[in-house]
Amino acid sequence: MQHDILVLANKNGGNFSTKKIKAIENILALGEGKLRFRVVVTESLLRLEEVIKEYKGGGITLAAIVGGDGTMLQTRTLIENEWGYSPLYAFYAEGTKNNIQRSLGIGPNSSLALTKHIVDAACTDTLELYTFKVPSLDINGWKGFNVGFGLISRLLWFYYGKSARAYYEMEEALQSCDEEQYQAIYKKFAGKEANGKWGVAKSVLQLLKGLKSGTEESYLLQKRIIGEIKFDGEKQQFPQTPIGVYASCYEEVNLGWGRFNPKPSPEANKEEGKFQAVVAYGNPFSIIPQLPKVIAGEKMSNALYQSLSTLEVPAEKVVEIDGEHIPINKAKVSYDGTRRVVTLPVTV
Repeated sequence: MQHDILVLANKNGGNFSTKKIKAIENILALGEGKLRFRVVVTESLLRLEEVIKEYKGGGITLAAIVGGDGTMLQTRTLIENEWGYSPLYAFYAEGTKNNIQRSLGIGPNSSLALTKHIVDAACTDTLELYTFKVPSLDINGWKGFNVGFGLISRLLWFYYGKSARAYYEMEEALQSCDEEQYQAIYKKFAGKEANGKWGVAKSVLQLLKGLKSGTEESYLLQKRIIGEIKFDGEKQQFPQTPIGVYASCYEEVNLGWGRFNPKPSPEANKEEGKFQAVVAYGNPFSIIPQLPKVIAGEKMSNALYQSLSTLEVPAEKVVEIDGEHIPINKAKVSYDGTRRVVTLPVTV
C-alpha cells in the first residue's frame, strides 16, 4: 500500500523551527517511490483552511500535524469537517502547549525519530502495527479530546498566569468574532503563556486573590453555570448549582500541570461509545483542595460522575477544548468515534 502523507506545520507554534521542518522533509524523501508526501507551512488559520480544501479528495492516508494543542485542534477540526473522514494522524509536539501529547500517553516523541519511524513502517507496509485508537469528542463541530466549562476553563486561564480582567475582556471580544478573526483576538488576550516556576507562582497569587471577597478573581471563580445541563437529552438536577463541567473519553487527561496528569477515573473509556462527564458543584474553594484526589485518579466528594453519549451545557461564552479557549454558546458534546494515531514503537 502506498501512503499519501500530508505534513501541516503552524509557523506560529511556540517551538517552530524551519531547520526541523526541512529535516522532516529530507527524511520523508528517503521513502520516495514507496510513499508520496507534501510538507506545507501555514501562517494563519485562513491559509490552513485553504490548504485543507486543496487536498480534499486527494486520498491522504496520514496527516502529520506539527504544532501545539491549538494547532492540533484547529487542524483536526478543519480536516474532518472538510474531508468527511479522519485519516491516520501523527502528532508532533512543537507548540507552546503540548498537553495532548502527554494526555494521550504518546510521550515527548522526537519529531525526527517519529518521521523516520513513519517512513520505515510505510515502506514495509507495517504502519498499522504502530497505531493506537483514541476516542474523540464532537463539541459543536469542533473535534477535540476533552472539554471543560465554567471553573475548569477559568482555572486553566489562571494557571497560564492570566488575569481575571483579561478573561472578562476575552469573553466579550470573542462573542463578536468570526472564524477568521478568532486566532488574532485569542492571541491578543492569551499572549505567551507563563511557564515554569513563575507560571505556578502567578497561578497561586491569582487563586489567593480569589479568596478575598469583592475581587475580580473571586467573582470569576465563584460564577455559577446557569441553565439546563442535559445528560443524553434529559435535564439534570444537582444538590447545588454547578460551577464546573468536564468531559473526556479517555483515561488520562492532562490539564497543564506537566507530569501531574489528572485522571477522570474510574469510568472514562470504560464503556464503548460513551465518555465521562464530571459535574462539580458547591463552593469552588472546597473543590480546589481536592485536586490531589483528581491527580491520584480518585473521585471528588462534591461532584457527579456519569458515562454519557451526549452532554448539553449552557456555555458561558468561552470554553476550554484541549487547553484552547474557544467561543461557544449552548454547547453539545457527543461521542465521535475513535481516531488512529501513530506512535513510536515501545522500547524495553
